Amino acid sequence: MNEMARFKIPGSFIAGRMTLTATEVAYGRRWGWLDDHSSVQILLAKLQEGGELSEAEERWALALPEEVRCGDLPDISASNADDSPEVTAVWVYLSMAWLHENVLARQQLFDIIEELYADFGYPEEMEGFVKYMPPPPGGRAGVPGMTERLESFLRAADAFYRNR
Repeated sequence: MNEMARFKIPGSFIAGRMTLTATEVAYGRRWGWLDDHSSVQILLAKLQEGGELSEAEERWALALPEEVRCGDLPDISASNADDSPEVTAVWVYLSMAWLHENVLARQQLFDIIEELYADFGYPEEMEGFVKYMPPPPGGRAGVPGMTERLESFLRAADAFYRNR
């Protein structure tokens, strides 16, 4: 498995923000953002919300703890492989939201964001909160400006993904 993530994002954190598609769950698992427990949480929340699940996803959603521990569940990553910009954007949002809420030191936050900017393939939506990138025209420089842009991005992305 490829590892992009430097941290795992709990399923409860994700399920509280949005419902992931099978492709988005697969991306999160392939790149190391989701562990088995989080995958079960996300798919169970999707099932409880009345979302459409494949047979494999339903097995994950209803898995018993020993099935998860033993690895007796179908692989949901390979059959849904997609690294499109739309799927990547979901994980840019989720990783930025998780970091914003869980990294206490702003300097450390922007150090991690800088690394993820490269890992995600330099997405335009992250440029405003990458230390070595210039602020947008008329934008504040430094950590205060990057913090403002990050928070603005998170508000807009949160509204978008909650309503899709």
